[in-house]
Amino acid sequence: MKRISLALLTAAILMASLWTASAQQPAAKPSAPPQKSSQQLSPEEVIKRFTAKESELREVWRDYQYQQETKLQVLGPANVISGEFYQVSEFVFNDAGKRLERILKAPPSTLDQTGLRMSQEDRDALVNLQPFALAQQDLPNYNVSYVGKEKVDELNTYVFEVTPKVMSNQRELDRLKKQKIEGKYFQGRIWVDDEDLQIVKTAGKTVPEFEQRFPKFETYRENIDGRYWFPTYTYGDDYLEFDRFRPHVRMIVKYKNYRRFQSDIKFLDAEEVKDEKPKTDDKTKTDATAKTGEVKKEEAKKEDPKAKPQRPRP
Repeated sequence: MKRISLALLTAAILMASLWTASAQQPAAKPSAPPQKSSQQLSPEEVIKRFTAKESELREVWRDYQYQQETKLQVLGPANVISGEFYQVSEFVFNDAGKRLERILKAPPSTLDQTGLRMSQEDRDALVNLQPFALAQQDLPNYNVSYVGKEKVDELNTYVFEVTPKVMSNQRELDRLKKQKIEGKYFQGRIWVDDEDLQIVKTAGKTVPEFEQRFPKFETYRENIDGRYWFPTYTYGDDYLEFDRFRPHVRMIVKYKNYRRFQSDIKFLDAEEVKDEKPKTDDKTKTDATAKTGEVKKEEAKKEDPKAKPQRPRP
């Protein structure tokens, strides 16, 4: 049966995770002044700013822990599921700050019943590929053209068409084909919030395609921690056109439970705490205090009932 590398298939989801949010924006009043300065920027300036934000996002993404739910399905007649890969993973950090995957749920895959097969390498690529981000360093590889403005949910956005330059360079396409490099670039449209100037939605697919086929998809982001727009949902439903095989594939990836990584605080061990021996005067005071210990305890409670004992200094 036909074998398809699902790592490349799902790169469409995970390399291009760009999203919208449902956060509401204040409605403009009839008497309000003209548009904000960010809405008056030229398309060139918007591109400059949102790609800078994406470069920052690519770095910040590494500081967050999150849970990822991945579902790949092959649909038969009447959209009945004939095969499925499902996995829930949590990405956390160890003490060295290295991101690790903890698989929470992974029932046996039934994709082999449909003619598709996923190797261990495919699984690794599926969960480890980072969402697509059109950062400043990526711009030389793309043609980005302004389409217009569009409202997405409650967000006012700029819309851009994104096309990899390699798609019009036959020599480079031949080189990639010879090296069997597919699905390296994103092609489609992106939506940029006109206030935060960050990408909030993407729709398209990964290219180029030679032996493989990649489904169309839409990916969305939500505002996390009031500052960054992170991927939260990707959906794709498409037919993959092969010579003798036309599978109907549905893909869903959810990112959730974002939380910023906090390193553990390490305290000195007990033996590292050095207490000075009480002097003679201190000993006298200690004896005197012992006689009225109960009274002192009651007075201390009245003064600050919530006070916590402070750790002695070395």
